[in-house]
Amino acid sequence: MARLRLGMIGTGVAARRLYLPALQQLGKKVQVVACTNRTRSKAEDYARLAGIPKVVATADELIALPEVEAVFISLPIALQPALVKQALAAGKPVASEKPVAPSVKEGRKLIQATARYQTPWLVAENYAFMPAIARLQSWLEQGRLGEPRLLEAYQLTWMDTKNPYFQTGWRQRPEHVGGFIADGGVHLAHAVRRMLGMPTAVENLTAQFDPKLLPVDTAVAALRFASGALGTWTSCFSAHHYQGPMLRIYGSKGTAELRSDNALLRSAKGKETLFRTPVDSFVAQFSHFYDVVKKGVPVAYGPAEALLDLTLIEALLA
Repeated sequence: MARLRLGMIGTGVAARRLYLPALQQLGKKVQVVACTNRTRSKAEDYARLAGIPKVVATADELIALPEVEAVFISLPIALQPALVKQALAAGKPVASEKPVAPSVKEGRKLIQATARYQTPWLVAENYAFMPAIARLQSWLEQGRLGEPRLLEAYQLTWMDTKNPYFQTGWRQRPEHVGGFIADGGVHLAHAVRRMLGMPTAVENLTAQFDPKLLPVDTAVAALRFASGALGTWTSCFSAHHYQGPMLRIYGSKGTAELRSDNALLRSAKGKETLFRTPVDSFVAQFSHFYDVVKKGVPVAYGPAEALLDLTLIEALLA
């Protein structure tokens, strides 16, 4: 089958650091045939780096190109909804950055406005394609942990001027709810929901320790789930930390930990089972988008799922 001919709208830090290595691995499946950026020189630099044959001045031009079969939108969150609607209206399948919208309210409006289109729309939440999350979920479903009793979720990142994501203007002056806590937190929200479902109760506290990290840089919360299990959530972008697990679940028969590249199961007797992820989550994400467009596979993570993750984040920030 022919390669997926992809148009890239936005060629910033994520496009360079995260997506380009994955797309290069998928060269037999995906070809980026055109790109654009609000600053044309950045698009031209990216095109030279990635071997993209065409650079256009605007997103409108890119969506209209006949050789562009599908569109990947990697822009500031507040700018994405209009282009998602435009691409879907043009009949071009879309993969758009997470979060799905600047707020839950805007996300609902966007989903309602695009409901009439039959064109596939994938929200590019790479954690949805993370093998370690799928393995931890399977251990829970198999009863390997027994009854889940406690969950601990951690998102701890030191964010300063040395971090390339700190330098992006839209993150320094966020027009989306929650700033870094939302931008990065939807990843963790997805993992939490996959394990124990949407919390039925959230009691939270927030703080802004670093005045440059708007609107808040820290959120902690106590969670209750439908099963009766309890949990804690800790997000902080202004404290140093060690690289511990992002998720830990304690059950009546054992415990489990989740990291980006592995999952660890520990029985009540101390026997350990380590699962190492066999594939990069971004590679898996783009490979799935290929299957959606070229093979008609149903979208694994669409806007409705993404809205639930953003809903959890807003509850943490309320």
